[in-house]
Amino acid sequence: MINNLRVKLLGSFFLVVAIAVGTIAYIASMAAVTQFDRYVSQDQAERYQRLALTYTNYFRYSGGWDEVSTLTDKVAEMYSERVVLTDPDGIVISDTTGELTGKQISENWSNKKIGLNQGEYSIGRMYIKTQERSELQKAFLGSVNKSVITGAIIAGLAGIVLAALFSRNIVNPVLNLTKATKKMQEGDLDQRVEITTNDEIGALSRAFNSLANRLKQQKQLREEMVSDVAHELRNPMSNIQGYLEGLKEGMIEPSEEVFQSLHQQSLVLNRLINDLRDVNKAKVGKLDLEKKQIVLEDVVSNAVKSVGNRAREKGVTINLHLPDSTLVTADPERISQVVRNLLDNALIHTREGGKVTIHLNSEDGEAVMDVIDTGIGIPPEDQQRIFDRFYRVDKSRSRGTGGSGLGLTIAKEIVEAHEGSISVKSKAGAGSVFTVKLPTIDDFSE
Repeated sequence: MINNLRVKLLGSFFLVVAIAVGTIAYIASMAAVTQFDRYVSQDQAERYQRLALTYTNYFRYSGGWDEVSTLTDKVAEMYSERVVLTDPDGIVISDTTGELTGKQISENWSNKKIGLNQGEYSIGRMYIKTQERSELQKAFLGSVNKSVITGAIIAGLAGIVLAALFSRNIVNPVLNLTKATKKMQEGDLDQRVEITTNDEIGALSRAFNSLANRLKQQKQLREEMVSDVAHELRNPMSNIQGYLEGLKEGMIEPSEEVFQSLHQQSLVLNRLINDLRDVNKAKVGKLDLEKKQIVLEDVVSNAVKSVGNRAREKGVTINLHLPDSTLVTADPERISQVVRNLLDNALIHTREGGKVTIHLNSEDGEAVMDVIDTGIGIPPEDQQRIFDRFYRVDKSRSRGTGGSGLGLTIAKEIVEAHEGSISVKSKAGAGSVFTVKLPTIDDFSE
């Protein structure tokens, strides 16, 4: 029970409410008592001053303290406090209780002492011994404390009710997330949670839904990958097996053409294996790089030459717009691989008579290479996933319309390993622009 999140939240809220309300109630009660005592003290001070003035006027009109006990009796009827009147020497002249009359009392007999003067001469002193609060005063303070306690209880109950509502708003989405997560753990990747707030819980729900979408996409890609790899391996392996069986049975005569075909099929297999290896190395940060200072135009020019025959066979023109020298620190073989992969992708999707343009320049300390084609373009919904492994806009398994789907993935990993970036802008039916940015250097000095 104690491990239940709702119980923990309610317990925490209850403790906070109890401390807060209790503290406020205590402070309010103490403040009420203090203010009440201050008011009573001020009222008493005024009453005592009036009483002192009454005794002083009595002395003035009577010429002494004779028969002052009559006045004291009236004072006893009007005041609940004990009042003692003494002469200047401390001898009691009159006492509201009559106990100390004629006796000597000390200066500290009470906490209230008022001197009585006639002009410049002292005519006596008045001592007042205050008593505890009256029943009326106690009833008033009790009523105030009762009101404070009642208000504290109401505030506490309201706080607990609100805490229960708030805890439900917090716990229910968490429970839904937990339930959906358990189902995902069991393999159901179609789980989604409802987003009901814009706070941190809502952000967590959005992140969960995004993760679920991503996992589902990755699952689909893995399934497609298995199918794609099987398909990519099947064709060359079937061709190799067919040739070897023909040679074994004597149905095919050994010739340069047969061995050339076998060699081409082995190259296809080797390239697929190398692509898979490179992608896996890049994903774990173990891609082999031999960086050095290079002229990027030279690497681009050599890569273009390597695909020149394919471009001519397909009837696609490759145009170059290169500056004099753009210096970068990079692995020339890997950067050449990036350029070749981008050119392969452009040639695959560009029809006969089209053209591919490579434009290279420098801006803001970066070498910017644009590979522009006049091909079929990429739909908007596919542009964000175009660099995912084995993802192809054309879902058919033809190497002529997309190959294994690893070329752009490898290009992205290589560029990012060089602390650069790669992006795409495209419009379906209007071609694509792939942009690669790499950090530049000023000169060849180390």
